[in-house]
Amino acid sequence: MLRLEGVEAYYGDSHILKGLSFELKGGEVATLLGRNGAGKTTTLRTIMGLVPSRKGKITFDQKDITKLRPYRIASLGVGYVPEERAVFPSLSVLENLTLPASKTSHGLWSLDKIYGYFPVLKQRLDHRGSQLSGGEQQMLAIARVLTMDVKLVLLDEPTEGLAPFLVREIGRIIDEIRKAGVTILLVEQNTRFAMQVADRHHILYNGRIAWQGTTAEFAADADLQKRYLGV
Repeated sequence: MLRLEGVEAYYGDSHILKGLSFELKGGEVATLLGRNGAGKTTTLRTIMGLVPSRKGKITFDQKDITKLRPYRIASLGVGYVPEERAVFPSLSVLENLTLPASKTSHGLWSLDKIYGYFPVLKQRLDHRGSQLSGGEQQMLAIARVLTMDVKLVLLDEPTEGLAPFLVREIGRIIDEIRKAGVTILLVEQNTRFAMQVADRHHILYNGRIAWQGTTAEFAADADLQKRYLGV
């Protein structure tokens, strides 16, 4: 479903991704783990075309998307939920969910299904994005992606700053997305949550994959967790 081969990416003169290579299978949930500055968010932004890849190749669903613009990548079925959520603050919840006004295809979820899983959004339809709490904005950001015809969802720190009951809700939504056959790439600092929802894990260190393996392998290796994720 997704393959990165030798991807190099920069912010200005800062070399962030240094020959990054990994791949995802269709329908799996995989994580990118690592300390702050390891390149996790940059990886998602590079896949999405928001940060250009200077070298290497990114393939999605057997198509080379390395040099495509973000809107073209989105049109192929890639949904991105950034860490900052990026809801439109001056638009209502309903307007956020129904943009663009004319979609070329049906979304993964209907509005009725979204309201069923995110009842708080149905209660806030007329509220502006700026009037929502952080948790409500996170729900809206995820729901907005589900109105698209997505095959791959990129989630950047979806549980950050959320109360435990909302973290459980995010886990439930990820499981529902997985059941629809959608692939998920999750950046997450909460390793316990990551192990609960994901099939495989990739640890980034200094812009490269330092380790990758299954949840069982990751959970069994305390030294690995301490070496690459400990503070």
